[in-house]
Amino acid sequence: MVSNISDYILGEKIGGGAFSTVYKAIYSPDSIKEKKTVAIKILNGKLIKSEGNKVIKQFEREADISIHLNHENVVRVYEWGELNGHHAIVMEYVEGENLNEFMLEDNIYPFEKLIEIGYKIGKGLVYIHQNGIIHKDIKPENILISNDTQIVKITDFGIAKIPKKWWQRDIFEKAGTERRYSRISYASPEQKKGHSTTKSDIYSLGVVIDELLVAKLDIPDGNEKDYFQKITDVALKYKKSIPILSQNLPIPDLCKEILKTATADNPKERFATTEDFVFQISRLF
Repeated sequence: MVSNISDYILGEKIGGGAFSTVYKAIYSPDSIKEKKTVAIKILNGKLIKSEGNKVIKQFEREADISIHLNHENVVRVYEWGELNGHHAIVMEYVEGENLNEFMLEDNIYPFEKLIEIGYKIGKGLVYIHQNGIIHKDIKPENILISNDTQIVKITDFGIAKIPKKWWQRDIFEKAGTERRYSRISYASPEQKKGHSTTKSDIYSLGVVIDELLVAKLDIPDGNEKDYFQKITDVALKYKKSIPILSQNLPIPDLCKEILKTATADNPKERFATTEDFVFQISRLF
């Protein structure tokens, strides 16, 4: 049920897309002197006018899925309702950026640090799957990382699937981020056909970790190129004989095998469970 939420003061815009805009905000009820910083996602009003109840139901569905989750590697949703006449979701604020912005920066990191980031994403994904949810949109833009890289959280359940609730059909069967720079696909082959499972999320996470290594790995005498040049150089050589972008990086062979398994085209060849995948990642640092 939609409630009126009014104890928030909107601040700067910190994210968003075609469907919604995310603002930094302050929770400031008269009864509490201490202010609390949050993030608030507000549904695009123009979209409501053109799409009507369909968009509102999608937004409310996202809020309903998210509000029941509580894990250190998943962004908390505190409440949702109407704020100043707009449909809004109130979320945990992370002082940092999304993983895509992180990868575009010039800073480089040792292998163990990057794998630790991937491991934390994986722990959040394990929790999500344990709650019967398939995220379906694991990509850098939907992962938040704090400025000190210690906090890593999955966000955005806008196209998530709930397989345990058979009466709630998957209304975004083929949705997901398929391509980036014409080469990188976060959506698994079966997801593109409308058949998502937990193994589809495993595939997406494998692609994210693979890209993270290419973009940010500290390579002695090999970091003169920026992110775009690194990705372009590897992507132009990307063929079935090179199943992962990090294939030729100076990283452990075990890591390469783990990522190959996670991103296998055939779901049967991937890890049986997300727990299996994350356990294998934990062996790397």
